[in-house]
Amino acid sequence: MYVYEKIERKDRSLRVNNSCSSREEVVVRRLSPLPQSPVPAAAAATKGHSGLLTNSKSGHSGLLSSKSGQLGGDSKRMKGLFKSKPRTPVDIGRQNRDILIFADQSSTSLSDSKREEKMAELAKNIRELKSILYGNSESEPVSEACAQLTQEFFRENTLRLLIVCLPTLNLEARKDATQIVANLQRQQVNSRLIASDYLEKNTDLLDILIAGYANTDMALHYGVMLRECIRHQTVARYVLESPNVKKLFDYIQLPYFDISADAAATFKELLTRHKSTVAEFLSKNYDWFFGEFNSKLLESTNYITRRQAVKLLGDMLLDRSNAVVMTRYVSSRDNLRILMNLLRESSKSIQVEAFHVFKLFVANQNKPPDIISILVANRSKLLRLFADFKIDKDSLSEFLETAVEAAKRAGEIIREGFYKTKHVEHKGLVDLVTETDKACEDLIFNHLKQQHPSHKFIGEETTAAYGITELTDEPTWIVDPLDGTTNFVHGFPFVCISIGLTIGKVPKVGVVYNPIMNELFTGVHGKGAFLNGKPIKVSSQSELVKSLLATEVCFSASSLSAQSCNRVRSLRMTGSCALNLCGIACGRIELFYETGFGGPWDVAGGAVIVKEAGGIVYDPSGEDFDITSQRIAASNPLLKEAFVEVLQQSE
Repeated sequence: MYVYEKIERKDRSLRVNNSCSSREEVVVRRLSPLPQSPVPAAAAATKGHSGLLTNSKSGHSGLLSSKSGQLGGDSKRMKGLFKSKPRTPVDIGRQNRDILIFADQSSTSLSDSKREEKMAELAKNIRELKSILYGNSESEPVSEACAQLTQEFFRENTLRLLIVCLPTLNLEARKDATQIVANLQRQQVNSRLIASDYLEKNTDLLDILIAGYANTDMALHYGVMLRECIRHQTVARYVLESPNVKKLFDYIQLPYFDISADAAATFKELLTRHKSTVAEFLSKNYDWFFGEFNSKLLESTNYITRRQAVKLLGDMLLDRSNAVVMTRYVSSRDNLRILMNLLRESSKSIQVEAFHVFKLFVANQNKPPDIISILVANRSKLLRLFADFKIDKDSLSEFLETAVEAAKRAGEIIREGFYKTKHVEHKGLVDLVTETDKACEDLIFNHLKQQHPSHKFIGEETTAAYGITELTDEPTWIVDPLDGTTNFVHGFPFVCISIGLTIGKVPKVGVVYNPIMNELFTGVHGKGAFLNGKPIKVSSQSELVKSLLATEVCFSASSLSAQSCNRVRSLRMTGSCALNLCGIACGRIELFYETGFGGPWDVAGGAVIVKEAGGIVYDPSGEDFDITSQRIAASNPLLKEAFVEVLQQSE
């Protein structure tokens, strides 16, 4: 007689008894002999019917029953033998691969419920894989586990499956999968980046990633993957030498702001990371490349495209490895004409970047005669232009341009999602969050970090997920990606993106954009406030009884008394703190009061705009406004004293 141990192993097709998962097979291994002793008659009588491995509650179903024969005292030990072993990174990786294959091959034959079950299991596995590579709140990633998982991914072609099957995943699983693919590009196995070797042999995956820009749902995910892959020099060389690089010029011009900006980021990475490869490419392909670059990017009708292009041009030409290319570029009168036109732009950022390139034309020791003649003919105009030309890379105006770009990009997502069915989650009793909130915050933060990587960032959705980030004196972007989420869910068009920049904990730049009503409010410290480019001012009303009051009365906010409401003309509850502040700034309403709102992201942008429009922002007690206090009141200066009196009576 022998004791047996249950061992679990993978099997792609077999299902064995109800205690096993659909992909496990029971293997019985003989461990050690048991002493031979008489078997009770009852046990012997049932042995032939139940077998050695049965374990019925009656206690008389076989030799491994908890109350049978010589094994009665070993029940606890036997239960331990039958416990499932923890899954290794390799196990999870293989199961992930199996489900991807199964879901892909059975996409048309599976029932909806069965497919949902498989995709839910796949999403869970992908989260586990991400946790292995990135760690979690309780532990850091283990290098040995990461190495095992990396080897499994590339050995079994799981990376290919994850990329190809990405469109079949839900949004959260796509995000996790994107992070996994990105992380694997940096994982070393035996001091070697095996991802580089794999991609060199599977270049068709790079074609898939680049073509992904044509798919609005996949573009941003594939874009992140592609930029990480370009970190490998062999990959960058393949992309530059393939027809794919020409496609990027077209993707940068797409009408979808977020996708075009992402394609521009990939384009920049491709042309700046690997110096020797880029220099060789530009030398061999100078004519067609700069022909496309000038006509499609530098002379684009899109302001943002021009700004990104002229900055990239400066980065390329000022790099020493591109000295030969730079000399050739600054010897062209057509190129000089384009740069001089860019110097005349109203945008300070474009002017500054164009100036850096223009200096190369002037500094060229071997100027062609036609270049000299153009510079001489325009000497007086250039001197007048440069007389008031100040270069301040950290100017508030530049910060404003960055924030406006980010807000408009996010606005396209909100506008598109406004008329679609929403997937809604609850953050509390009444507070809602949608996939649009999360997508917008990711987009805005990525854009701001690209432009100002040394700055700090605070956002509503990241705070909800990871806790409060302390506000410091450092330049800090404070973002509400979708203020008025409840309005958004109900199709009420009072929604906006709110972006504020604080320096020394004081709001200095504010942008509030309602993409549904196409209203862009902006304000910069000392520069005034604007609505769609036109100056705005607060109301000049001096009587409470003739004033409109905006507030929010809900479960989490203090409410005004009925008597207090009778002191003003009427009450408005619109559902957006940021837009209420902008209503003060443009004179639509005279008074605003709210306590208990979400956090500084609700007021950081609007507070600047109110102040620059001639209004004042203060604590309902009449004291100075504290952006972290979740208490705010706003009005014109004429109404403050009377309004504070009403608020104090109410509180």
